[in-house]
Amino acid sequence: MQPFRDEELLADVIARLIGDARHVAIGASSPIPAAAALLARERGGGRPYVSLLGSRQQNFFTDGGRELFDCAGQGRIDVFFLSGGQIDGEGNINLVGIGDYARPVVRFPGSFGS
Repeated sequence: MQPFRDEELLADVIARLIGDARHVAIGASSPIPAAAALLARERGGGRPYVSLLGSRQQNFFTDGGRELFDCAGQGRIDVFFLSGGQIDGEGNINLVGIGDYARPVVRFPGSFGS
């Protein structure tokens, strides 16, 4: 039996990959990247700054997701983790739905649900 869970190993690997980023943002429903960012901050002596969408303690934005995505659009976030309804082998993320756009079989919440 291994002394750690798979999720813990993933968080450790991601924390190392974050490297010297100054600002890391994590969308909703991304607990492993969130743990990784917080681990990277602990290891880095308070850096990187971590913004967790939906967290009151780990998000300095007052308007939630809108400000976070504006900050990303302005290039003030170095690393951003998003979840997705579908992610293909090339890393393309589907945040909209499955099936015909007008009548999807499954509808995802879009970018603000990421």
